[in-house]
Amino acid sequence: MELIRKLHDSLKPKSKLIIFCDGKILYDHTQNDYFFEINDLNPLDNYSPYLSIANDNSLYIYVIEVSNLDQVLGLFMDPRNIEFVDFRYMLEFLEPRKFKLVARALILNNWKKYNKFCSICGIKNKFNHSEGAFDCNCSSQLIYPSISPCVITLIHNDNQILLGRSKFFPTNMYSTLAGFIEAGESAEEALLREIKEEVNITVTDIKYFQSQSWPFPSQLMLGYFCKYTEGEIKLNDGELEDANWFELNDLPIIPPETSISGQLIRSYILDHSKL
Repeated sequence: MELIRKLHDSLKPKSKLIIFCDGKILYDHTQNDYFFEINDLNPLDNYSPYLSIANDNSLYIYVIEVSNLDQVLGLFMDPRNIEFVDFRYMLEFLEPRKFKLVARALILNNWKKYNKFCSICGIKNKFNHSEGAFDCNCSSQLIYPSISPCVITLIHNDNQILLGRSKFFPTNMYSTLAGFIEAGESAEEALLREIKEEVNITVTDIKYFQSQSWPFPSQLMLGYFCKYTEGEIKLNDGELEDANWFELNDLPIIPPETSISGQLIRSYILDHSKL
């Protein structure tokens, strides 16, 4: 599959659509699918030009943001089974390849939606097809999709791991700690600062795990393991409502394996079981 950023005046005959409305994605509960065929939907002529985000053997994949006033479901689409849902609802059962594509769709959909007009002069932006970016005659600056780098880390201490929870999490769900990288910081510096700010402890033995694109709203998550050194947990900055040490065999609800947080936790448990 080739990842692209192209605007087309009309939809290609061989194509599939990913459709958003007010931040929610159109989802077919019966088929467990978020791809839709053009012929199954009501006409979408008002939404040209269309943003194509991938090309899979000449099958173009488009992302479209529709108005909540429009009825996009075609005559034979059952609204009891097909509806707009929060993308987070799908995390538990999306395979990694599909998650990456939908995450890309959400990020690029927001990029197109929020860059219609020039922030300097206010006139409508043009699309630079050779660069796959928006621009304006008043400035030489190209507007590419914005990606915010973040660190996310699993703090471990032998058979225990430190997890925290936000007030926005589902009941009894805890996750690894995360935060944005500040201008001028390295990822490792950001990790040490975020841990100190959030839970007031120090760590060492920082080891890179892997990265993940995260579309809430458009982060690149850099995952790390680190070992607890010293300090008592103290919530400093108000971002967390709770943080605690948990035994590996007695964990609360943790994020799904689709997320890098869930992957960090499961990877540590698996590696620790081999010792």
